Amino acid sequence: MAAATLPIVMNIALAALFAMSYVAIAVLHPTQRAAAWFAASYFVGMLTPIGMLGLSYTNLVRPYGTMVFFGFAGGLLLMVPGLAVFYRQRIPWRVIAAITAVTFAAGYALNQIDRNTLQYTMTYQLPFMLAAAASTWMVLKGSPRQGIDLVLAALFALITLHFPVKAVVAAMLGTGPTPAHYIRSTYALLSQVSTAILLVATGLTLLINATLVVLRDSQIAAETDALTGILNRRGFEARAARLLEQARRKAMPAALLLVDIDHFKRVNDTLGHAAGDRAIQALAATLRDVTPQSAVVGRVGGEEFAILLDRAGWEMARHQAEAVREAVLSSREAGMPALTVSVGVTAVGVGDQLLTALEHADAALYEAKRSGRNRVCIFREAPVIVAGQDLAARGGEGG
Repeated sequence: MAAATLPIVMNIALAALFAMSYVAIAVLHPTQRAAAWFAASYFVGMLTPIGMLGLSYTNLVRPYGTMVFFGFAGGLLLMVPGLAVFYRQRIPWRVIAAITAVTFAAGYALNQIDRNTLQYTMTYQLPFMLAAAASTWMVLKGSPRQGIDLVLAALFALITLHFPVKAVVAAMLGTGPTPAHYIRSTYALLSQVSTAILLVATGLTLLINATLVVLRDSQIAAETDALTGILNRRGFEARAARLLEQARRKAMPAALLLVDIDHFKRVNDTLGHAAGDRAIQALAATLRDVTPQSAVVGRVGGEEFAILLDRAGWEMARHQAEAVREAVLSSREAGMPALTVSVGVTAVGVGDQLLTALEHADAALYEAKRSGRNRVCIFREAPVIVAGQDLAARGGEGG
């Protein structure tokens, strides 16, 4: 058995493993469209080592030689649209078309050039170099350039540079008098091992990156309310806990608001659940519009929403609650009755737990409902009347 046979077989196995990994991601997470491109890249690229074995153990030189060359070029080229989709960029079809044209031109020119010359080996490696360079460019252009993205770009750059190096080495060592003799050459062993190391490192980095994206998207989906697109209770509690921890470290005040649609059951009973859903969506949109960008906003119950404000004292919290109430009161959806909301507000002191704050805000919200709805009530240990407001308190202050 030729020395290069084992590395070639290993390359087939590794390509199949990567391809099936991406197939699994594409099937289990249909929104990850880049995974399908990556799977196609590895499946097509797998034709190259298969063709090398065919060249070595059969007399079908032309079909297997074509498979080796175009399989590798196609596999590398399919990585470019995959990376574009992965990084949410437009697929550079003109670049892909240009490299495809160069690939076919190089394939034709190889038949006219003497084997084992630098001109031949450079022509052979040119399409691979261009495809790898396009992948490097796509990562640098589209990625946020975090650590793993920079590692991926560096690996694609190394792959790009190693092709002309291989061309020089091939011209120096020779690849055998015919393609069938390639697998028995010293160059074949060096080429297969070096390429395998780079492609495995790149494949693992890309797979880790893709897996991290899947995990991140799964977490976002698990923490997002499907009806409104804002955080659900799980997501709100997770984000709020992080914000409160930051507030504790910096000794900054925070405030919690609970917002509930008044007479929501009446909307459902008289207009139907579809109307109720529209009311919930409208309130979520209003909350996004009137709350600060730094606020954590979530739907924590059927028609109940929570807002956690950072760097917010009593006065700011009260003004924000009034802004929410007035914004809902002044808005009107077509075909919907006028909606009002009740709001319960509490301060969150340094070291206070989120659960305690939710209980306090809920008590204030209950008081707002009991006192006539369409109002703001602020939880405090003793009631305080604010001028110009009809307020009530139950262990709290209405405002």
